[in-house]
Amino acid sequence: MKKPTLLFATLGLLITSSFNHAQAQDNGSNQALMEGGGAFIVTMDDKDKKAIGSPYLYENFTKGKISARPTEIYDIRYNVFTDEIEIKVSDGKIQNFNKSISNVIITFLIDDLNFTTLNYINSDDGLQRGYFVSFTETNQNVKLFSKKEVKYYEAKPAVSSYDKDKPAEFKNIDDTYYVSIGGAYARELPTKKKDLAKLFPESSDEILNFIKKNKIKTSREADLINLINYINSL
Repeated sequence: MKKPTLLFATLGLLITSSFNHAQAQDNGSNQALMEGGGAFIVTMDDKDKKAIGSPYLYENFTKGKISARPTEIYDIRYNVFTDEIEIKVSDGKIQNFNKSISNVIITFLIDDLNFTTLNYINSDDGLQRGYFVSFTETNQNVKLFSKKEVKYYEAKPAVSSYDKDKPAEFKNIDDTYYVSIGGAYARELPTKKKDLAKLFPESSDEILNFIKKNKIKTSREADLINLINYINSL
């Protein structure tokens, strides 16, 4: 997912630092969970304030938990467009969660939705790190994930007196599904059934038979969960 160039202006210098899960637990401060050493204020460019829709999963901050500090409750929100989880440090001060932390689960209590951080291969930008919803147990060899997606469309001025200006717009699109096999980087799950089965050459015939017998649709989340659970049983 590409980050915007003008969408957000950040006040102050941001210094990115890396912390692992163990450091986040051992550190007596919440700073290990954040990017950089100090809070920063996020402001929106004036033209983007007028955009239709929202870059956020939920527009307002909601209560959430972070597995690295399970006794704490945070005010959080997920900017799907920039792929950043924001934590409200105090009134008007917002800081991004440090997504370099591994093996952490961030839970939005409003709907019990769990996000985890992963390395993944993006067809446009190569190796990336981002937030995913997980559908499989951590001890399974084949893991299924989904990634939330929001696209941003620039404003378009009218080209004639018969036309109208089109405002900028954030638009939700369907989730993209990813798979990780044997702990490898997550990759986008093929939508074509034969291509999906080719990911598992030793079991491709069984998988195709299962897909046909159970009328699996690769666009249907419940079907994909059922399919991946079957693959893990082979």
